[in-house]
Amino acid sequence: MSPYRVEQVADRDPPQLPILFAVFLTLAPLFAVWRTAVVDWSVWYGPIAWAAEMFAVVTTTIFVISLRRRTRPVPRTVTGPVTRTVDILIPTVNEPAPVLEPTVIGALRVRGVRDVIVLDDGSRPETREMAARLGARYLPRATNAGAKAGNLNHGLEVTDAEFVVTLDADHIPLPGFIERTLGYFDDPEVAVVQSPQSFYNTESFTFRRRHGRDGGWHEQEMFYGGVQPTKNSAGSAIYTGTSAMLRRTALDDVGGFAEDTSTEDIHTSLRLHARGWRSVYLEEPLAYGLEVNNLRQYYGTRRRWAIGSLHLLLRHPDSPLIVRGLSWPQRLNYLSAMVAHFQGLNRLLYLLVPVAALTTGVAPVRGPYAVYGFAFLAFTILSIGTVVRFGRGHYHPLHSEAFAVADTLPMLAALPAAIFGEREFGVTDKRARRGTDARLKWAYRVFALAEVSALGFAVTRLIQGEHVVIAAWSAAFLTLSAGYALAFLVGMERYERRPVTPWYANLSPDHLYRRITDEDKVPA
Repeated sequence: MSPYRVEQVADRDPPQLPILFAVFLTLAPLFAVWRTAVVDWSVWYGPIAWAAEMFAVVTTTIFVISLRRRTRPVPRTVTGPVTRTVDILIPTVNEPAPVLEPTVIGALRVRGVRDVIVLDDGSRPETREMAARLGARYLPRATNAGAKAGNLNHGLEVTDAEFVVTLDADHIPLPGFIERTLGYFDDPEVAVVQSPQSFYNTESFTFRRRHGRDGGWHEQEMFYGGVQPTKNSAGSAIYTGTSAMLRRTALDDVGGFAEDTSTEDIHTSLRLHARGWRSVYLEEPLAYGLEVNNLRQYYGTRRRWAIGSLHLLLRHPDSPLIVRGLSWPQRLNYLSAMVAHFQGLNRLLYLLVPVAALTTGVAPVRGPYAVYGFAFLAFTILSIGTVVRFGRGHYHPLHSEAFAVADTLPMLAALPAAIFGEREFGVTDKRARRGTDARLKWAYRVFALAEVSALGFAVTRLIQGEHVVIAAWSAAFLTLSAGYALAFLVGMERYERRPVTPWYANLSPDHLYRRITDEDKVPA
């Protein structure tokens, strides 16, 4: 009898999607060839503009190709008693008791769990007492070496479970977590079953109103709803550090969780795939956590992601550029995820080039600038529209682009650290106040002001009749860019000036757990 293999069912897409896919893949190389032919090499910003546009063409093309096929695994729920050993690992370092305790309570109430191990890098007496009171195992460390990955590896040293579930300290699991994921490991090649990161504090500024419902759209919705399901067909869904189950023998095969980058999740995932292991993405919330609560947390998290991903891409032997063992779809998936962190630099260039052209009156291309302007804007709109369509309802044309523009600053700040080898480990305080420090807020305001000023410069030149064609097309593009920057800033300011008391603020840990898990959904 042949061993079980995870079965995938492809979503049925509207008939126009294959047509749009073919049109984009036809026009993208044509635009790239034509754009290369009209570069004006006589001005310094000519090749810079070309490089920025080619980066956008290549990354968007890879992204669209990766989004082409969306599949989901056929359910394989464990219906009887759990006969395999499963332990839950909860790494923590400085999370307060009101954040950590509901997670431990939830983990202990997951059906089929053998042991819950609280991995405390803070060696806090109150955490030891809480674990003992609830009946969880407490494991402190004398050192913080390897940060979260080192803490998890410390946990692996004391468990012989066949499978481990990893939960961030603020992620409260649902009781059926093991029952919904364990069955897929009957496939001997599966190393990870990943579920989405879902959040119960939908009042966070990373959520937006959609379809008349507050919190109806989330900043990471495209990744968890649009991107991860498309990786199922290649068995390359990315492990994201929490709300996942992993096979112990697979972790042993790659030396445990990767400790030498600050993004241990994607690094561990890459090592597993390079060794021939597969992963499954189950698009079903199985745990609910706390999303970042202010701009400082958002900025710090995105900068750390960018540092870790670019360090792995540029400076590590496990880079998807050179590591052996990945299939081509897997390699493209990882390259797309990591190269995306150069978008901050690219957006800065998109701001500088129009200003340079308006200042000198010389276009960055040879030939009629009106033709270039029309082609550039048309291809930009086609690219955004294609991604929106292939996002299948998860990519929002305003909110997604606004947050992408907001990522410019942390991505730019990450570049020196990634290039020169700095690694940044950190823990986000998920229950911090809404407001952020004034310097960071002013940095975002200055960035938005720069976008608006560039637009004003273009409009002024247009009104004065100077460099009219360049000014007209520059104004058209800068209107998009400045609009996205302002949309993010206005949303942020509105969020900070409208403080509300979260529904969970005064709940006891047990009451919070019951509110979240009673109906297996986040309360309204």
